[in-house]
Order: sequence, then C-alpha cells, then structure tokens
Amino acid sequence: MITSFVDVPGGYLYSETRGEGPDVVLLNAGTADLRMWESTVAWLAGIARVTTFDYRDTGLSSPGTAQFSEIEDIAAVLDRAGIASAVLVGCSEGARRALGFAHRHPSRIRRAVVVSGAFGDFPDPTPEEAAARRVMLDKFAEIDKTLAESGVRAAAEVELTAWAPALDEFQRRKMIGLEVANTHRITLERYHGTELDPPVKTRFRELTVPVTILVGGRDFHGSVLWAHRLLHEAPDATLTMLPDADHFPMLSTPAQFERFLRETLHSG
Repeated sequence: MITSFVDVPGGYLYSETRGEGPDVVLLNAGTADLRMWESTVAWLAGIARVTTFDYRDTGLSSPGTAQFSEIEDIAAVLDRAGIASAVLVGCSEGARRALGFAHRHPSRIRRAVVVSGAFGDFPDPTPEEAAARRVMLDKFAEIDKTLAESGVRAAAEVELTAWAPALDEFQRRKMIGLEVANTHRITLERYHGTELDPPVKTRFRELTVPVTILVGGRDFHGSVLWAHRLLHEAPDATLTMLPDADHFPMLSTPAQFERFLRETLHSG
C-alpha cells in the first residue's frame, strides 16, 4: 500500500493506493471516509490498482477553511498517483463528485460508476419526485433535530436506520462509528467545497463518458428516482437494481456488489 498526503490549495488530502492493474478510484459517501471501502478494496486490489482518499473535512485530510473545488481535489489525487485514466466509482455524495469530474475531465475517465447517487432537490420535479423528496427532507429534519438535542451518535443512528436498513449489526456499527469519527464534517457551520457550476444534476445530457448506475431497492425512493432520471438523460447509461440492497450495497449486499463491479470493470 502506498499512502500519501496530497498537497492542494489551502490544505492536503490523505490517499491510499493498493494493487496492480487498471486504475479504479473509489469516492466515498460524504459523512464517512475511505474506511467505508475496506471490504471492497480487499478483493478489488487483486484485479486493479485502487485509489481511495479522504475528502477535506473528513478522515486524515485537512479541514476546508476557504473555498476549494471538489473536482480539482480529485484531479490532484489522480495526478499524485500517476493516474492518466480511471474508472471512478462514487457512492452517494461521491457519485455526484464522480459525475462532476467526468463532465469537466472526460478524457481522464473510462467510466463513471454511480452507486446510490445523491444529488439533492430535483430540478423541475415530477409529482412523484417531489413527493419522494419531501419524504427525504422530513427525515433529514428529524436527523437535524436529533443532532441538536442528543448529539452526533444519536443522529447517526437515526440516519443509518433511514439510509441503510439492510446493514447487519457489524456494518451498522461501523458506519455509525465513521460518522462519529467525522463529527467535524457533520457539525460544520459552513462547507467551503464547490461543485460543477451549473451543477451536474442539471447537465446529465452533456456527459460524454459511459455511466453505469447501481441502486438498491431498500434505499430511499428518491434515490431510485434519481437513478432513473440519470438513466434517461445521460447519453450512454445503464442501470442495475439490487432489490435487497440499501444506500450502501457494498456493505449490505457485498457478494452482489462484488459481482456487479467485477462485471462492470470486465466490460471496460
């Protein structure tokens, strides 16, 4: 394993690279860190060179104290690892970052793999999308209330129950622990990261790289609807649904996720 601290404007990013073969970069969910990928890296490093990194404000990376580009942070990690072209696999918020990077730097991406993509409010929502988003916003309000009244751990328990009802007790405890470990990100008064402008969720039709989408049947319905919107708008996209998976299929249905990702990488 090669570990490094990658210098970026105003800070640094902690990254890890393991294995040999075609480059795959894993982008984690927003309130976790690269440790959420440990069980995936364990097998994936046998067939690929795998790079993971902590976003600013999480894990071993520095805090974001001034405006910075999420997209150029990814570019800095790729540059440091000597990656000319990679498959980007992003989960939740990481999926949004992966697509933003794919839009700006398509020559550096062989494929974007969108797992449980989280993109926020729907632009020009259908009635079904609006209703699904309201359900999510109500749950987020409950999480925020729990955070204010009972702290990060209690809020993480409510959040994991909502997003990841299919996790076994070990993985549930692990993800709760990662949220607690990343309390700094969760309790930030202001997040300084910037995404693609206009945001990639309004520009799916402009994507020129192949997009492979995965969503779990036990995720929020809003996540499922985002997956279908991306499928219908991106020029080159495919969708797989795992009925028994939740927002974190690499943890809730690991064997199915491994089979999906192996087949995706084999297809190029």
